[in-house]
Amino acid sequence: MKFTISRSALLRGLKLASSTADAKSPQSMLACVNIVAKGGRVDMSATDLTVGMTSSCAAKVDAAGSVAVDARAILDRVSSIAGDEATVSRDGSSVEIAAGRSRFRVPCLDSRDFPKILTTDAPHVEHDASDVVAGFAAALPAVCHDATRFHLGGVFVDGADFVATDGHRPLTRRSPAMMGGKRIVPTKGAVQIMKVIGDSSTCKIAWSDAAIFVRVDGVSMSVKLIDAQFPPWQQAMPTSGRIVGVDRRGLADVIDRARKVAGDSDAVVMSFDESSDEIAVSAHHSDRGDYTDVIGIASGKWSGAPLAIHFNGRYVAEALSTSSDDRAELMMPPDSKNAELMPFVVVLGETRGTIMPMRPK
Repeated sequence: MKFTISRSALLRGLKLASSTADAKSPQSMLACVNIVAKGGRVDMSATDLTVGMTSSCAAKVDAAGSVAVDARAILDRVSSIAGDEATVSRDGSSVEIAAGRSRFRVPCLDSRDFPKILTTDAPHVEHDASDVVAGFAAALPAVCHDATRFHLGGVFVDGADFVATDGHRPLTRRSPAMMGGKRIVPTKGAVQIMKVIGDSSTCKIAWSDAAIFVRVDGVSMSVKLIDAQFPPWQQAMPTSGRIVGVDRRGLADVIDRARKVAGDSDAVVMSFDESSDEIAVSAHHSDRGDYTDVIGIASGKWSGAPLAIHFNGRYVAEALSTSSDDRAELMMPPDSKNAELMPFVVVLGETRGTIMPMRPK
């Protein structure tokens, strides 16, 4: 095997492979990038048996062949070389990377043992790439990282809705990218899809019962879905309430300051009163003292009984971070006797974060 390739194209493929490969796996092949050169093209593939990725690019192939190389090792070598092109060749049990006067050798393995990556003949549907990225990005902060609750360990794609929950708060985004079906994409897969799509304008997506398949700019990838039942998330989402608009960044700032006082509990309080056009934000800690601040209500007006609602500040902060919009809306519980114990919603365009209250201490 021997080929000459653009250094930038080689780097792109190796970076994607390195982020997909499983460097900690006891199976050495899962830490590798499989490089196949033939017919004026080089394919670079990696898999951790859940996510599989192949990056294809043009190259001058002098000798066809294939080889498996530790993804991190070869990426480190190629990252350090200068020049616009690199020549990669196999010499027995090692691969040589040459650029200008630089020469590196990296041990290699027989690529015949490289795992097969999932593919599909199903038609791929074109989507606006930014819609897909925005959907996954909005939901990911709420993904559950408890391995015993594996059914919550990814983003649930429910038609046009991207949903995630850790059991304490669901984050959802309705996207113009009508994906169809009800499928759970594991966290690493969702992150890799976002990484592969990057700044591309469009992407093509196909589904099977077991996987999602993505094609974009010479890269194809597959992600095995989580085979589990996602909880009925709509039941946790309030559909009405008292709505006020605020400056998103201003609210994020006062909550950030309150969290610094609250410490590990992250307990923050928002207080509403119809006699005021401001929302009071406060926090207390036995050792750090007290914090109070206000943020003006930019739209709407508080009505009904006063409300002081306790909540986890991190959850609201993460919901606010999913958007760059100037304005956020707070859909607070309807005027009722137990309003302080009812969930409220942070609304940012098509993104909604439902926040379960904390019981006052």
